[in-house]
Amino acid sequence: MDKRLLGSFLVLISAAGFGIMGIAAKIAYAEGANAIFVLLMRYIIAALLMWLYNIATGRTRQALVDKGQLARLFVLGGVFYFVVSMCFFLSLHYIPACLASMGLYLYPVFVNVYMFAFMKEKMGVKQLLALGMAFLGTVLMVWAPGIYVNFFGVLLALTAAVCYAAYIIMLGGDFAKPLHDIDPIIVSAYIITSSALSMLITFFFTGQPYTGITAKGWGAITAIAFFSTALAIITFYLGVKEVGPSRAAILSTFEPVVTVTLGVFVLREDLSMVQFVGMLLVITAVVLINLAAAGQQETVRQQ
Repeated sequence: MDKRLLGSFLVLISAAGFGIMGIAAKIAYAEGANAIFVLLMRYIIAALLMWLYNIATGRTRQALVDKGQLARLFVLGGVFYFVVSMCFFLSLHYIPACLASMGLYLYPVFVNVYMFAFMKEKMGVKQLLALGMAFLGTVLMVWAPGIYVNFFGVLLALTAAVCYAAYIIMLGGDFAKPLHDIDPIIVSAYIITSSALSMLITFFFTGQPYTGITAKGWGAITAIAFFSTALAIITFYLGVKEVGPSRAAILSTFEPVVTVTLGVFVLREDLSMVQFVGMLLVITAVVLINLAAAGQQETVRQQ
Protein backbone atom coordinates (compact mmCIF):
# COMPACT_ATOMS: atom_id res chain seq x y z
CA MET A 1 0.00 0.00 0.00
CA ASP A 2 1.18 3.53 -0.82
CA LYS A 3 2.61 5.18 2.31
CA ARG A 4 0.43 8.29 2.02
CA LEU A 5 -2.65 6.14 1.54
CA LEU A 6 -1.67 4.00 4.52
CA GLY A 7 -1.03 7.12 6.59
CA SER A 8 -4.42 8.56 5.66
CA PHE A 9 -6.08 5.28 6.59
CA LEU A 10 -4.34 5.27 9.99
CA VAL A 11 -5.43 8.84 10.73
CA LEU A 12 -9.02 7.98 9.78
CA ILE A 13 -8.90 4.98 12.15
CA SER A 14 -7.69 7.34 14.86
CA ALA A 15 -10.46 9.84 14.12
CA ALA A 16 -13.08 7.09 14.21
CA GLY A 17 -11.66 5.87 17.55
CA PHE A 18 -11.91 9.33 19.08
CA GLY A 19 -15.32 9.76 17.45
CA ILE A 20 -16.91 6.80 19.21
CA MET A 21 -15.70 7.92 22.65
CA GLY A 22 -18.70 10.08 23.55
CA ILE A 23 -21.11 7.42 22.30
CA ALA A 24 -19.42 4.67 24.32
CA ALA A 25 -19.39 6.90 27.42
CA LYS A 26 -23.14 7.49 27.12
CA ILE A 27 -23.68 3.72 26.89
CA ALA A 28 -21.47 3.14 29.95
CA TYR A 29 -23.44 5.74 31.93
CA ALA A 30 -26.70 4.05 31.00
CA GLU A 31 -25.27 0.72 32.23
CA GLY A 32 -24.34 1.88 35.73
CA ALA A 33 -21.05 3.81 35.44
CA ASN A 34 -20.29 7.49 35.95
CA ALA A 35 -17.73 9.86 34.43
CA ILE A 36 -15.06 9.50 37.11
CA PHE A 37 -15.14 5.70 37.12
CA VAL A 38 -15.14 5.52 33.30
CA LEU A 39 -12.14 7.84 33.11
CA LEU A 40 -10.27 5.94 35.82
CA MET A 41 -10.68 2.67 33.94
CA ARG A 42 -9.98 4.37 30.61
CA TYR A 43 -6.60 5.66 31.68
CA ILE A 44 -5.47 2.63 33.66
CA ILE A 45 -6.29 0.21 30.83
CA ALA A 46 -4.96 2.54 28.11
CA ALA A 47 -1.71 3.20 30.00
CA LEU A 48 -1.09 -0.55 30.35
CA LEU A 49 -1.81 -1.10 26.64
CA MET A 50 0.45 1.74 25.54
CA TRP A 51 3.37 0.61 27.66
CA LEU A 52 2.92 -2.95 26.38
CA TYR A 53 3.02 -1.55 22.83
CA ASN A 54 6.20 0.40 23.64
CA ILE A 55 7.82 -2.73 25.06
CA ALA A 56 6.79 -4.80 22.03
CA THR A 57 8.20 -2.21 19.58
CA GLY A 58 11.44 -1.60 21.48
CA ARG A 59 10.60 2.01 22.32
CA THR A 60 11.32 1.59 26.04
CA ARG A 61 14.98 2.35 25.33
CA GLN A 62 13.86 5.98 25.02
CA ALA A 63 11.58 5.88 28.06
CA LEU A 64 14.08 7.19 30.59
CA VAL A 65 13.41 10.88 31.31
CA ASP A 66 14.93 13.34 33.77
CA LYS A 67 13.03 15.07 36.58
CA GLY A 68 12.42 18.21 34.53
CA GLN A 69 10.93 16.26 31.63
CA LEU A 70 8.85 14.16 34.01
CA ALA A 71 7.45 17.31 35.64
CA ARG A 72 6.47 18.73 32.23
CA LEU A 73 4.86 15.46 31.23
CA PHE A 74 2.82 15.45 34.42
CA VAL A 75 1.64 19.04 33.85
CA LEU A 76 0.54 18.10 30.33
CA GLY A 77 -1.14 14.83 31.30
CA GLY A 78 -1.94 15.01 34.98
CA VAL A 79 -3.27 18.56 34.82
CA PHE A 80 -4.35 19.75 31.37
CA TYR A 81 -5.31 16.47 29.68
CA PHE A 82 -6.96 15.39 32.92
CA VAL A 83 -9.09 18.57 33.06
CA VAL A 84 -10.02 18.23 29.38
CA SER A 85 -11.25 14.67 29.94
CA MET A 86 -13.11 15.51 33.14
CA CYS A 87 -14.96 18.43 31.54
CA PHE A 88 -15.81 16.51 28.37
CA PHE A 89 -17.00 13.33 30.12
CA LEU A 90 -19.00 15.31 32.69
CA SER A 91 -20.65 17.30 29.89
CA LEU A 92 -22.00 14.01 28.52
CA HIS A 93 -24.17 13.73 31.64
CA TYR A 94 -25.99 16.92 30.59
CA ILE A 95 -26.00 17.24 26.80
CA PRO A 96 -26.12 14.89 23.79
CA ALA A 97 -22.84 13.35 22.61
CA CYS A 98 -23.24 15.25 19.32
CA LEU A 99 -23.17 18.64 21.05
CA ALA A 100 -20.42 17.66 23.49
CA SER A 101 -18.23 16.47 20.63
CA MET A 102 -18.80 19.62 18.57
CA GLY A 103 -18.09 21.79 21.63
CA LEU A 104 -14.75 20.05 22.20
CA TYR A 105 -14.00 20.20 18.48
CA LEU A 106 -13.90 24.01 18.65
CA TYR A 107 -10.37 23.78 20.09
CA PRO A 108 -8.62 24.73 16.78
CA VAL A 109 -10.66 27.95 16.81
CA PHE A 110 -9.41 28.79 20.32
CA VAL A 111 -5.83 27.97 19.29
CA ASN A 112 -6.23 30.37 16.33
CA VAL A 113 -7.63 33.12 18.54
CA TYR A 114 -4.73 32.70 20.99
CA MET A 115 -2.12 32.86 18.22
CA PHE A 116 -3.71 36.04 16.86
CA ALA A 117 -4.26 37.79 20.22
CA PHE A 118 -1.08 36.88 22.09
CA MET A 119 1.47 35.73 19.52
CA LYS A 120 0.62 38.52 17.03
CA GLU A 121 0.16 35.97 14.25
CA LYS A 122 -1.48 37.45 11.16
CA MET A 123 -4.97 36.24 10.37
CA GLY A 124 -5.96 35.77 6.73
CA VAL A 125 -9.36 35.89 5.09
CA LYS A 126 -9.87 32.11 5.49
CA GLN A 127 -9.21 32.29 9.21
CA LEU A 128 -11.50 35.28 9.76
CA LEU A 129 -14.24 33.56 7.79
CA ALA A 130 -13.67 30.37 9.81
CA LEU A 131 -13.96 32.21 13.13
CA GLY A 132 -17.23 33.81 12.04
CA MET A 133 -18.60 30.45 10.88
CA ALA A 134 -17.53 28.74 14.12
CA PHE A 135 -19.26 31.41 16.22
CA LEU A 136 -22.44 31.29 14.15
CA GLY A 137 -22.40 27.48 14.16
CA THR A 138 -22.06 27.37 17.94
CA VAL A 139 -24.94 29.81 18.36
CA LEU A 140 -27.16 27.71 16.08
CA MET A 141 -26.32 24.51 17.94
CA VAL A 142 -27.05 25.97 21.37
CA TRP A 143 -29.92 28.36 20.67
CA ALA A 144 -31.85 26.30 18.11
CA PRO A 145 -35.56 27.25 18.22
CA GLY A 146 -37.74 24.85 20.20
CA ILE A 147 -34.77 22.79 21.50
CA TYR A 148 -33.79 22.79 25.19
CA VAL A 149 -30.05 22.65 25.77
CA ASN A 150 -28.46 22.39 29.22
CA PHE A 151 -26.10 25.36 29.33
CA PHE A 152 -23.99 23.91 32.15
CA GLY A 153 -23.23 20.94 29.89
CA VAL A 154 -22.35 23.31 27.04
CA LEU A 155 -20.07 25.28 29.37
CA LEU A 156 -18.27 22.08 30.38
CA ALA A 157 -17.75 21.10 26.71
CA LEU A 158 -16.43 24.58 25.85
CA THR A 159 -14.14 24.53 28.90
CA ALA A 160 -12.78 21.20 27.63
CA ALA A 161 -12.11 22.85 24.26
CA VAL A 162 -10.31 25.83 25.83
CA CYS A 163 -8.17 23.56 28.02
CA TYR A 164 -7.38 21.29 25.06
CA ALA A 165 -6.34 24.36 23.06
CA ALA A 166 -4.00 25.30 25.93
CA TYR A 167 -2.66 21.73 25.96
CA ILE A 168 -1.97 21.88 22.20
CA ILE A 169 -0.28 25.28 22.49
CA MET A 170 1.95 24.04 25.33
CA LEU A 171 2.75 20.82 23.46
CA GLY A 172 3.85 22.76 20.38
CA GLY A 173 5.57 25.62 22.21
CA ASP A 174 8.59 26.30 24.37
CA PHE A 175 7.11 24.45 27.35
CA ALA A 176 7.45 21.07 25.61
CA LYS A 177 10.79 21.74 23.84
CA PRO A 178 12.70 19.49 26.29
CA LEU A 179 10.38 16.66 25.18
CA HIS A 180 10.97 16.99 21.43
CA ASP A 181 13.73 14.37 21.34
CA ILE A 182 11.48 11.73 22.93
CA ASP A 183 9.40 9.40 20.76
CA PRO A 184 5.86 10.87 20.53
CA ILE A 185 4.27 7.57 21.52
CA ILE A 186 6.47 7.43 24.63
CA VAL A 187 5.39 11.01 25.41
CA SER A 188 1.75 9.98 24.98
CA ALA A 189 2.23 6.97 27.26
CA TYR A 190 3.62 9.23 29.99
CA ILE A 191 0.75 11.70 29.50
CA ILE A 192 -1.87 8.94 29.74
CA THR A 193 -0.12 7.51 32.81
CA SER A 194 -0.08 10.95 34.44
CA SER A 195 -3.79 11.30 33.71
CA ALA A 196 -4.37 7.88 35.27
CA LEU A 197 -2.58 9.02 38.44
CA SER A 198 -4.67 12.20 38.67
CA MET A 199 -7.85 10.20 38.06
CA LEU A 200 -6.87 7.70 40.77
CA ILE A 201 -6.43 10.55 43.28
CA THR A 202 -9.75 12.07 42.21
CA PHE A 203 -11.51 8.73 42.52
CA PHE A 204 -10.01 8.14 45.95
CA PHE A 205 -11.48 11.39 47.30
CA THR A 206 -14.77 11.49 45.40
CA GLY A 207 -15.59 8.04 44.05
CA GLN A 208 -16.81 4.74 45.34
CA PRO A 209 -16.50 1.15 44.10
CA TYR A 210 -18.98 0.18 41.41
CA THR A 211 -20.37 -3.32 41.32
CA GLY A 212 -23.56 -2.69 39.35
CA ILE A 213 -22.03 -2.07 35.93
CA THR A 214 -23.36 -4.49 33.34
CA ALA A 215 -21.29 -6.47 30.88
CA LYS A 216 -22.38 -4.02 28.18
CA GLY A 217 -21.14 -1.16 30.34
CA TRP A 218 -17.74 -2.81 30.79
CA GLY A 219 -17.62 -3.40 27.04
CA ALA A 220 -18.17 0.31 26.45
CA ILE A 221 -15.45 1.22 28.97
CA THR A 222 -13.02 -1.21 27.34
CA ALA A 223 -13.84 0.25 23.92
CA ILE A 224 -13.03 3.74 25.22
CA ALA A 225 -9.69 2.56 26.65
CA PHE A 226 -8.66 0.49 23.63
CA PHE A 227 -10.21 2.09 20.54
CA SER A 228 -10.66 5.70 21.72
CA THR A 229 -7.39 6.06 23.61
CA ALA A 230 -4.53 3.59 23.04
CA LEU A 231 -5.30 2.65 19.42
CA ALA A 232 -6.43 6.16 18.46
CA ILE A 233 -3.25 7.78 19.80
CA ILE A 234 -0.89 5.21 18.29
CA THR A 235 -2.52 5.19 14.83
CA PHE A 236 -2.60 9.01 14.77
CA TYR A 237 1.14 9.35 15.35
CA LEU A 238 1.94 6.56 12.90
CA GLY A 239 -0.32 8.22 10.34
CA VAL A 240 1.20 11.67 10.86
CA LYS A 241 4.64 10.22 10.08
CA GLU A 242 3.37 9.31 6.60
CA VAL A 243 1.08 12.22 5.67
CA GLY A 244 2.31 15.12 7.81
CA PRO A 245 0.48 17.11 10.50
CA SER A 246 -1.48 19.39 8.14
CA ARG A 247 -3.13 16.62 6.15
CA ALA A 248 -3.68 14.64 9.37
CA ALA A 249 -5.47 17.62 10.93
CA ILE A 250 -7.81 17.86 7.94
CA LEU A 251 -8.49 14.11 7.93
CA SER A 252 -9.27 14.30 11.66
CA THR A 253 -12.40 16.24 10.76
CA PHE A 254 -13.87 12.77 10.30
CA GLU A 255 -14.04 12.53 14.12
CA PRO A 256 -17.13 14.69 14.78
CA VAL A 257 -18.82 13.19 11.71
CA VAL A 258 -18.53 9.76 13.35
CA THR A 259 -19.88 11.08 16.65
CA VAL A 260 -22.85 12.87 15.10
CA THR A 261 -23.74 9.89 12.89
CA LEU A 262 -23.58 7.38 15.76
CA GLY A 263 -25.35 9.78 18.10
CA VAL A 264 -28.31 9.99 15.75
CA PHE A 265 -28.47 6.33 14.71
CA VAL A 266 -27.25 4.51 17.85
CA LEU A 267 -28.30 6.77 20.72
CA ARG A 268 -31.32 8.21 18.87
CA GLU A 269 -30.27 11.76 19.72
CA ASP A 270 -32.62 14.33 18.21
CA LEU A 271 -31.08 17.10 16.14
CA SER A 272 -33.06 19.94 14.62
CA MET A 273 -32.20 21.14 11.13
CA VAL A 274 -30.86 24.37 12.66
CA GLN A 275 -28.48 22.40 14.92
CA PHE A 276 -27.38 20.26 11.99
CA VAL A 277 -26.56 23.39 9.99
CA GLY A 278 -24.64 24.73 13.01
CA MET A 279 -22.56 21.54 13.16
CA LEU A 280 -21.79 21.77 9.45
CA LEU A 281 -20.62 25.36 9.96
CA VAL A 282 -18.31 24.35 12.82
CA ILE A 283 -16.81 21.43 10.85
CA THR A 284 -16.31 23.68 7.81
CA ALA A 285 -14.68 26.33 10.01
CA VAL A 286 -12.21 23.79 11.42
CA VAL A 287 -11.37 22.56 7.89
CA LEU A 288 -10.72 26.17 6.77
CA ILE A 289 -8.45 26.80 9.77
CA ASN A 290 -6.51 23.60 9.08
CA LEU A 291 -6.20 24.47 5.38
CA ALA A 292 -4.89 27.92 6.29
CA ALA A 293 -2.35 26.37 8.67
CA ALA A 294 -1.30 23.90 5.97
CA GLY A 295 -0.80 26.78 3.53
CA GLN A 296 1.35 28.68 6.01
CA GLN A 297 3.53 25.62 6.65
CA GLU A 298 3.95 25.11 2.90
CA THR A 299 5.04 28.75 2.49
CA VAL A 300 7.59 28.36 5.27
CA ARG A 301 9.00 25.22 3.63
CA GLN A 302 9.32 27.01 0.27
CA GLN A 303 11.18 29.90 1.88
